[in-house]
Amino acid sequence: MKKLILSIVALAAISITSCSSDDQIADSQAQAKEQEVSNNQTKKALLDLCTVTSTSVTVNRWQAPSSVDANWTPVAATIGGVNVQWEGIYGASIRPVGNTGKWYVGTIDLTAACDEWGTWKTAVAVKNAAANLGTAPSDKYNILGYNGTISGTNYGLGYYSYNITTHVMTPAKAIVIWKTNSGTDATSVTSPSSATEAYLVKVTSVAPGTSSSTISYNWTKVL
Repeated sequence: MKKLILSIVALAAISITSCSSDDQIADSQAQAKEQEVSNNQTKKALLDLCTVTSTSVTVNRWQAPSSVDANWTPVAATIGGVNVQWEGIYGASIRPVGNTGKWYVGTIDLTAACDEWGTWKTAVAVKNAAANLGTAPSDKYNILGYNGTISGTNYGLGYYSYNITTHVMTPAKAIVIWKTNSGTDATSVTSPSSATEAYLVKVTSVAPGTSSSTISYNWTKVL
């Protein structure tokens, strides 16, 4: 009888151990599945980052002269998750518009690389900073276009130079557009270091015409 009881106890122990092993295997498989999903999401996020998208936009002039920013009709565009519009002299000025989130603009060296965002984000020149604001256009906040003063009009911080005689426009800086919850409206001064999403935009050419202009550019998501 004693042997029988011992045998039953042993079988019960084996059964409990077996169930425990099955549970551990099931847990391990579930964890492995979760890790696989997480890895796939991470890979997709990394793939989205630094993928270069090249595009262009054509902006029309509704009256002369071309060097007056108000004479060009704004054109809507999207850069990743942000709505922007191209406007101003030859349509080469860019500003975030109509976004529920708060988006801001600034400039960085043309050599800035997407995968070095963590290094150069603190060097971004913020357009809305008092020292970087000009007197034009009429809505002078959160817009990047001509850099400095031309024909007596100060546009503040911009990303390109413009020869009013030859109509040659030369991009000298890259454009940075970032989203942050620290701003309250389009006039806020915010830091790219607090960004939750960000894009690097490089204008490759501005082709002026008699009554329209084509801006070619590429953009990459950096955050």
